Amino acid sequence: MAVDAKTLDDISEKIAAGIKMLGGVKMGAEAQVQSVVESALAHFDVVTHERMEVQEAMLNKARQDLAAMEARIVKLEAMLKTG
Repeated sequence: MAVDAKTLDDISEKIAAGIKMLGGVKMGAEAQVQSVVESALAHFDVVTHERMEVQEAMLNKARQDLAAMEARIVKLEAMLKTG
């Protein structure tokens, strides 16, 4: 059975339209999923990666400051014992 060019064109147009529609549905679904996930994460008060990095930097600085103060205390205590 031979298929004429018009029938092939119609079929290809319908397939292309279906693919385009699926692409739009996919984008819409992705946006909805992202919205739901963001809402759920906000509900559970989850921190972002950037905020976590800031907190880690602050903690490292505090640890360095504490180590410096501990060394200074040891030095001052030694001075008191000898003085």
